[in-house]
Amino acid sequence: MNISSTQVLRVVRAAAIGLVLMAGAGCSRAPYWAREDFDGTKIKIPWYTPGANPRLTVNQSDGALHMVDAGTQPGDLMFPMKQWGADPAKGAAVEARIKVVDCVGSCGVMLMAADGVHEDALTLYKDKVCLDNARLEYVLNTTEDFHVYRLDVRGSNITVSVDGKRVIDGQGKFTTPAYAGRNCMGYGSGSSAATGEAYWDWLRWTTAERPALKVPTVPGAEQVIVYKKEGVYACFPSLAMDPATEYLYSSFGTKVKQSHIDPTGGSACMESRDGGGTWQEVKAIPPTARGARPGSVFKAADGTLVEIGQYFWRRYPSEQKPEFQKKYYISDNCGPGPGKFATCTGGFLRRSIDGGKTWETTEIPELDAYMAASSGWSYCQLADGTVLRAFMVQKTAKDSCDCYVVRTKDGKACDVVRAMWDPNRKEEVTEENVLHVMNDGNVWMMARMGSLSPEDLMWQAFSEDGGKTWTTVKTEIKGHPPSSLIRLQDGRLLLTYGYRHVPYGIRAVLSDDDGRTWRTDQVQVLRTDGDNFDLGYPYSVQLKDGTIVTVYYFVTADYITHIACTRWQAPKR
Repeated sequence: MNISSTQVLRVVRAAAIGLVLMAGAGCSRAPYWAREDFDGTKIKIPWYTPGANPRLTVNQSDGALHMVDAGTQPGDLMFPMKQWGADPAKGAAVEARIKVVDCVGSCGVMLMAADGVHEDALTLYKDKVCLDNARLEYVLNTTEDFHVYRLDVRGSNITVSVDGKRVIDGQGKFTTPAYAGRNCMGYGSGSSAATGEAYWDWLRWTTAERPALKVPTVPGAEQVIVYKKEGVYACFPSLAMDPATEYLYSSFGTKVKQSHIDPTGGSACMESRDGGGTWQEVKAIPPTARGARPGSVFKAADGTLVEIGQYFWRRYPSEQKPEFQKKYYISDNCGPGPGKFATCTGGFLRRSIDGGKTWETTEIPELDAYMAASSGWSYCQLADGTVLRAFMVQKTAKDSCDCYVVRTKDGKACDVVRAMWDPNRKEEVTEENVLHVMNDGNVWMMARMGSLSPEDLMWQAFSEDGGKTWTTVKTEIKGHPPSSLIRLQDGRLLLTYGYRHVPYGIRAVLSDDDGRTWRTDQVQVLRTDGDNFDLGYPYSVQLKDGTIVTVYYFVTADYITHIACTRWQAPKR
């Protein structure tokens, strides 16, 4: 399949499609099935609606999902993936009811199965179906009517069934290594070079028995819905608290598409006056409320305001695409509306000598790269006034994604330091970093790593010279991103993060030594009932009575991505 590592990283981050759980047939060890219907009654047009790319179209027609890939240029594909946590020894299956209109080339219309060790794809041509890697095929007219196609994998074996009849027996043929160790099923059009058109009625997939109930959660944890509305994709909440009243506030996106890029839709703001137990909508967060992390603007010793800024996604008319696409990463599915594309690059310094009334801006040339981005919690200020911000930078399409740290004292000039990277190029640093100044004045950062390795362990880097040089270690913290870091009343650090593995949920770890080491032997599991991996980005605060309130976005079996919170207590030292 013609899918680059960068494309896989973007698809995995963006994937956000609701599921419906189907109970096993009265047996605790029955297979766990999940299902997706495309009849429009349960979900909207999925997140991968291609936006400004006229060669890719997705719509609903006659109660089915109509997907058309008419392009052969790089990036002309639609390949949603579902993480299913398959155990190679126990096996897994995926099946779908599909009617093919056209398919030219491998993976033009396809189902894919990967179990973390091996993978293969079933291409549905007009006159046959083919297992691409096993090089096995079966003659069939796929265009005359809908058929139910099924892939079963177990160990080194793979079989294909059509309408309940086994038509391909690939005993010992499931041997091609899984790309980057991925463990998922995929469907749609998985190759830029191929074209395809098909109608999809439904899709379902299974692994062994669902393990969610096997992982105990924090005793006494209280799960609360902050905001939930059918037809709204609510995501990426903030969390602030008014210290005088302990009122809590959370703002978040209320999108109309299940996309991390397309901003179409609005936003909402919720308030809680009882420590996160109940929430009501308000117009805005009051200025007296503060988050646990510092803002991006810092004050220098002479009173000058200093900021290291980033552009993140910048949108342009499609007519300008030819002049951009050779140098920058391009996203066509960026919204709002057709005729737009977006780049994700660039950063700048800002300084103000009049309290923020006017600003002087200086571009940072090193961040004018193929991709460059930073998260909203990736900065800090040292005791000597130096401001640091971490960026993910990919210099060219062929380079890996590395972490660079920008350092400035005055907002006029800066130095850019390469701080964290994998010399073996098996891991890629993302833009999601958190920086922390320790009590001894030294600084560390924690980074989410990309999808080239299935480990999903966060990496941590330490600097003892103000961010000029860094030493990197791989932690044992599995999950991402490190969006929430707070200091508890007893002095310990608490890091809260999303857990995008079966059982999907929210977790946290504690540090007794200011973040030098983490108690991964005592992971705090807040919840395990997430329905798929599109969840997380938590923020936490601690109330005066010791209660921790953690807010995040979440999805359960009813298709509705919503904002939720957990009220819980950290274990004693």
